[in-house]
Amino acid sequence: MKANRTTLIFSALLSLVFFGCQKEHECMEAMGIFGEWTWVESKGGFGGWTLTPESEHLTRKLVIDDFFYKEYVNDSLVLDTEYDLGISDDVLLGTEEKTYISFKSGGEQAIIISKSELHLIDQCFDCYHHRYKRK
Repeated sequence: MKANRTTLIFSALLSLVFFGCQKEHECMEAMGIFGEWTWVESKGGFGGWTLTPESEHLTRKLVIDDFFYKEYVNDSLVLDTEYDLGISDDVLLGTEEKTYISFKSGGEQAIIISKSELHLIDQCFDCYHHRYKRK
């Protein structure tokens, strides 16, 4: 079932790339989650904190390809795992969305992609909403 969902999502993205692009920039956006993402901020926690690269004195970067999700903190690789994309039957916590990324190493986050921004929402109460920009 997961393989069918992944194939469906991948096919939809390819269709957007081949039939929906007017400019090269639009084609890059249509590729969805694949690419390199730079951390902008994280909001949440019990106190509703806002964390930024400046406030935390660190950088975060995601590199996502067809098979692997890699996370770097201060240019050091801290997570390298396979993942699956999916669509939930129910609305996910912290969002009205149903799309998610599930990591083979454990854990799941809701996904929102809008233009050149990626939002990853942790799936627990008082967790964080992370915002990234396409590099």
